Formats: sequence, C-alpha cells, structure tokens
Amino acid sequence: MSSLSRMKIPFSLCEMRRQQARWICAGTFAAATSLYAASPFVTLWSISSAIQSHDMHGLGQTLRWNSVRDSLKTQAIDELIGEKPADDDLPEFGSSFASTAVSNAIDVHVNEDNLGEIVDHLVPQGQGTNTVSPIMFLQRMHARFVKPGLFETSIVMPGHENETPLRLQMRIHAFQWKIHRIDLPTARQPLMEASATQAQPPAITRH
Repeated sequence: MSSLSRMKIPFSLCEMRRQQARWICAGTFAAATSLYAASPFVTLWSISSAIQSHDMHGLGQTLRWNSVRDSLKTQAIDELIGEKPADDDLPEFGSSFASTAVSNAIDVHVNEDNLGEIVDHLVPQGQGTNTVSPIMFLQRMHARFVKPGLFETSIVMPGHENETPLRLQMRIHAFQWKIHRIDLPTARQPLMEASATQAQPPAITRH
C-alpha cells in the first residue's frame, strides 16, 4: 500500500467521525427542542387530570403560590376599585383600605387547604370536576409561548362561557413548569357602539 493511500484512510475516518458527531449533535438538539416544546402541554394535561380527579395536592404542586396570590390581588383590586377619579382626593383613603382588606383576604384564603373551594367555584355544580375530562380542557384551550421560559394559555371554563377565559401563565422553576399568574373569569365588558345617526334638534313650538 502506498504512503498516499495510508494517508487517505485516517483522513476518511476522521471525516466520518466528524460527520457522525454533527448528526448526533443535531439529533440531540432536535430531541431537546421537541421535549421543551411539549413539556408545558404535559404540565397542562397533569393540571387538568388533577382537576378532574379533584387531586388538590397534585394541583397545588403546579402553583407558585406567592406569585399566584400577587396576580389575584392585582386583579381583585382592579375589579373592586377601578379607576380613581382625577379630581377627588377622598377615595385614596378608601382605596388604600380596600386594597389592604383584599390583600389580607387573599393571603388568608388562597392556599392549598382552600384550593378545592376555588376549583369548585370555577367549575359550578351540574358541571362538576368529575365530568370535566382532560380532553375537554384541551379542546377549550388556546396556548402559546410568549417567549422562551414563559407559556400562556386561556381556557373557556364550563359554566363561564359568557365570561372572559381563565388565563394562566407558566414559567420554568426548578426545571418544571409552574403557574405564576392566574386571571380568573370576569364579566365581559359591553361593546360600545357609536350611533350612526345624529340627534335631531328639538322642535320649535310657536305660541
């Protein structure tokens, strides 16, 4: 065998190994990306399964309680107080008092011990959790990645079809997706429709 042939064999082996390494890296990256993309949906399935079986301990494990409480406080205070009148300083004291009361109430009542009552409120009697299958939740769901590490979903809850969807935001914590924000269903705001006709001027009556 010539020296040139002996040089080509190692070169071919090195090139083959580099090619195999590229394929392995590409395959690993594709698998990791697929697992990452599917992981929040797996979490949502476990959440809906926990609701269906009324497993409040399992459901509680998917919640970041402090963040969830903060989001509920913001929503509740906005719903209760609304916009402060610009030309009246008196409501500031009342708003502060109401905000404190709402915040304390959520701190006391929104916890794993009362989680079952919250779920029962979201899924009214007659459409109880034992009749709400995970597939039903997935059919009512709209989900998307807001950005890497932030996943958002909205779900039309049974019995709340005329209200806004339940909105959940999930973030990765300790390599697991957990719910950080909850926006509860609320009454839909009526659409403001502008009249196409102008008001007619008042008729002039002659005496």
